[in-house]
Amino acid sequence: MKNRIIQFIVMSVLPFALLATDHLLISEVVLQPSAGEYIRITNPTGSDIDLSNYYLTDATDKANSKFYYNLPSGANYWSASSTDFIARFPSMTLKADSSLILGMGRTTDYSATYGSDPDLALKDDMLDAVNGVTTIGGSPNVKLENTAEGLILFYWDGSAATVQDVEYLIWGTDSSTASAYMIDKSGVSGYLADTPVSSQSYMPTHFDGAKLIRNSDEGVETTSGGNGITGHDETSEDLSATWSVVDLTIVKPVISNVSLSPSSPTTEDDLTITATVIDTTGLASVLLTYTFPASSGTPVDLTMSNASGDIWSVTIPATGTAGTLAYYLTATNTNGLTQTSNIYGADIIDPPTPLTIQTIIENSASYLGQTVTLSAVVSIGSGILRTDRTDMYIQDNSGYGLNMNQQGLLSPPLLQGDSISVTGTVDEYQGALQLTDFNYTMLAQDRPVPNIAEISTEDLNSLQFGGRFVKVSGVVSSRADNVGGGSNIVIEDGYGQVTLRVWDTTNLFADATADSLLQPGNLVDVWGIADEYNGEGQMMLAYATDVQALKEGEDGSGGTRLTVAPFPFDPMRGERIKYFFSFPENAHITVRVFDLSGRFITTLFDGYRNIALEVEKLWDGRTETYKLVPPGTYIMHLETVNRTTGETIHDTAPVIIAIRAR
Repeated sequence: MKNRIIQFIVMSVLPFALLATDHLLISEVVLQPSAGEYIRITNPTGSDIDLSNYYLTDATDKANSKFYYNLPSGANYWSASSTDFIARFPSMTLKADSSLILGMGRTTDYSATYGSDPDLALKDDMLDAVNGVTTIGGSPNVKLENTAEGLILFYWDGSAATVQDVEYLIWGTDSSTASAYMIDKSGVSGYLADTPVSSQSYMPTHFDGAKLIRNSDEGVETTSGGNGITGHDETSEDLSATWSVVDLTIVKPVISNVSLSPSSPTTEDDLTITATVIDTTGLASVLLTYTFPASSGTPVDLTMSNASGDIWSVTIPATGTAGTLAYYLTATNTNGLTQTSNIYGADIIDPPTPLTIQTIIENSASYLGQTVTLSAVVSIGSGILRTDRTDMYIQDNSGYGLNMNQQGLLSPPLLQGDSISVTGTVDEYQGALQLTDFNYTMLAQDRPVPNIAEISTEDLNSLQFGGRFVKVSGVVSSRADNVGGGSNIVIEDGYGQVTLRVWDTTNLFADATADSLLQPGNLVDVWGIADEYNGEGQMMLAYATDVQALKEGEDGSGGTRLTVAPFPFDPMRGERIKYFFSFPENAHITVRVFDLSGRFITTLFDGYRNIALEVEKLWDGRTETYKLVPPGTYIMHLETVNRTTGETIHDTAPVIIAIRAR
């Protein structure tokens, strides 16, 4: 039903260029033999059509001014010849993209000729145009004339003052015989102008064993300002170009099973159109025509490819913007006959905003117990932190992370860098959210963990980064192995200290480089999961590659220089002051603070470096014993001693500690 609604909407907004098949068409006509006469009526639109108010006639009598369009008046609407007819269709529906065969005699006439029954027979099923008045000739020779005649399909609702043309067909052996059946309603009350008879076209006739077939839609027919049911001027069709005589056995291509993938497309999706196209003589081409946006875009033709058997397909690139897409297919066989499908439509929408781990964490009460789907990258894989169950972490583009925990181990295990779509239940364990009872689909491998935050030990101790894969830098101050199935390593930076937890199951210390880096005194960058233990922050490390030597600053020029940010700061408010210092290679560097009397306050940096660097640090205004220093002016002092030459260079800068007014 939804597709039908979309097709109806598309039909209402498409440019006229795409609306050549917006009403019923007569697609085949057989004039002889008499017993085998029939017409095929096709519904090429996107909607089912009720035939109750449709009429068919061959009863034009120009000599006596008897024309079908007089039917609403009740007089002079047919020739009344025993070999002519004006008939109304019974109450029935012609499905979208389907057709029916109307035998022009009785059912027995058609079945005796072709070995099967027609869908309708003129003398058995069609109704008189006016109730109580016989309008289907009684002669057994009621038939379509072979040399010249007209056949008109029209619509009348039974009360309107005018009828509406649907199909207007004229055939003849030459223009003289054909013109005798051509009609021009120009000047008739209630009707718009038709094409002058002198400018109208006609179809050829045919012999036994052949038929007339519509080889395309209505061609260059005028599509507005006419008397047609959809505004066309049906008398303007170039019938000589749109109809051909072919062997009775030849049929047009059949288009069916047109489908769009994905069925609910977004602006980011490539669109694949697939259809079944069948032809008994062979296909020359299958063409897709699409318009986006449907109401204002320029039609684009794409050649479809034969995927396999009778299946044809083509891909439309992602539109990038929202709107309605309209498309239809045109199949042409080796006989030059074409078939056009009905017009299909699809709403292209913006992709939904993906659910993120950040949204779940910030709205935890709403998501607890709910099943959710996330796209994320594995930050710590399965079978690393625990080997008796699945205990792993993922992180998405929001920069937030989440624990995935359930019974059993994954086989094969998920690895750091695996990009997955995971569906599971949001649960809580000891105050931390986790995903349980999950299943996943692999999207890609070897992807970086997204949006890794670089934080301080103070940030980690704030417990605001739980579950997130983060980076912390500092100096290793202590290490204790064989503690409850793992190791505890304390790392310090200018903001405080925090414990790095390394479980034995990770085998991290099997890597000699990581083992040596995580020794007291070493400066390191470490990546891991922000966690907590007994209310204090800690970081869980899992991979040797997530432990690297810390480069303290930028490459330096080799000079000795000290600079302090030129403003006071208040340590009592938790403020810190930035200071910058540079030093040469192969030097011992010391940064100390003194008061104005020369009394030692604290040492901020003391160590040997073999490369020249420029370093940025923070001082929290505390002494060597972590006591706050009183307000006043202090002197920061830098000393560098070249280990080879003994050259000593000094630089100083003032530091002002103030108390801000409350």
